Amino acid sequence: MLPDLDEVFAYDTVKNVCVLDRRLGITLYSVQAIIVVYFIFNLVVKKMYLEVEKTTGWITCQLLNSQRSDLGIMWDNYDRVTNPGELGATFVPTRVEITRGQEQAEDLYCQAPLHKCKVDEDCNIENKLLQLPKCNDGYCMRHTWCPAEDPGDELGKGVTEIHYLDTSETEIWFETFVHFHYFDLDVATTDEEVPRAYPMKRANTYPFHDIIRLAKLEQEEVMENGAIILMNAIFECELTKKTCETYLEATNVDTLTGYNHVWTNIYHEDGKRKRDTYRMYGVRFVNFATGFGRQFSINKVILQFASFISLVSAAAGVADFYMQAIVPEREAYKAKKCIETEDFND
Repeated sequence: MLPDLDEVFAYDTVKNVCVLDRRLGITLYSVQAIIVVYFIFNLVVKKMYLEVEKTTGWITCQLLNSQRSDLGIMWDNYDRVTNPGELGATFVPTRVEITRGQEQAEDLYCQAPLHKCKVDEDCNIENKLLQLPKCNDGYCMRHTWCPAEDPGDELGKGVTEIHYLDTSETEIWFETFVHFHYFDLDVATTDEEVPRAYPMKRANTYPFHDIIRLAKLEQEEVMENGAIILMNAIFECELTKKTCETYLEATNVDTLTGYNHVWTNIYHEDGKRKRDTYRMYGVRFVNFATGFGRQFSINKVILQFASFISLVSAAAGVADFYMQAIVPEREAYKAKKCIETEDFND
C-alpha cells in the first residue's frame, strides 16, 4: 500500500508559543548575552573587522665601528667582515687565531697538535700522502701547511697568535624590506640614510651587546667559541593609519659549538708560496624580516554581523532544546509546540 502523500509532503510552519516558564527565558537571554559579549570581544579586542596579512622579507646588514684587539691592533670592516654568507647574515668576530708564514711542499711534513701519539703505530693510517707512520715527540707527522695551527701552544712554539676583539662599540645597521601581497604594498627601511640607534623609536641600528642581551646571553659566553643567533625584524603595520612599528627579536641557536670560519692570505716570499691563516671565532647573525599588515575591511565587518545574526537566532534553538529534552514538563511543552492538523486534502 502506498504511503499517504499528505504525510510524506506535509508542510511545517512556525507557530509562536508564549511559554510562561522563567527557566526557559533565563536560558534564552543568557545565551543571547554570551553571543553579544562574544561579538563585542571579536570587534573590540580581536579587531576582526581588520584584514590581516603575514608576510616575510629580507634584510641586509652593515657593521659599524672598528674593533680593537687585546693586543692593541685595530680591525676595520675590511679585516673582519670576511664571510658575508647568504643574504641577511652577518658575522661579528670575538676571537681571532692567526698562524703566519705557513708553507706547503710535496715532501714537507710537520708535527700536528691535534694528532697525538705514543708510538709510531699510532700514526699509521696507511696513507703516506697524508701522514707518515712516525711519532715525533708525541705528535704525528702530517702533510699539511707548516707550521700547523697551534692555538693551545701544544708544541711550545707559539706559532699561533690569539686576539680577543672588543665588541663594546660594535653596532649593526639593518636595512629591511617586506612586501604585502594582498595589499600590494612595500614597507622598507632601505631608504633611510642615517642610523637610528636602539632604544630609539623605529630603531634600525642595534649595539652588539644589546642583541646578545635580547638573546638572553652574556658577552662572556660568546667570546671564546662564538655563537649562532637568529634575529627577526618585526613590522607591525596599521595600514589604515599608514603607520608601522618595528622591533627586533633575537634567539640563541647554538653557543655550545659556536661558530668559526677560516680565511687565508696567500703570498710569495723569496720564491716560496706562503700563507697566513686567520681562524675567526664570533657570532653569526642569521636575519629575517616578518611583516604583519592590518587594514580596515568592509567585507570583514559584514561577515561579523552576519555571524552575529546567525548566532542570535541559534539562541532560540538552545532554549527549544532545553524545553523539549531537559525540563520535567517536556512532554507537555512538546504537545503545545508541535500540533498536527487534520488532513485537509480530499
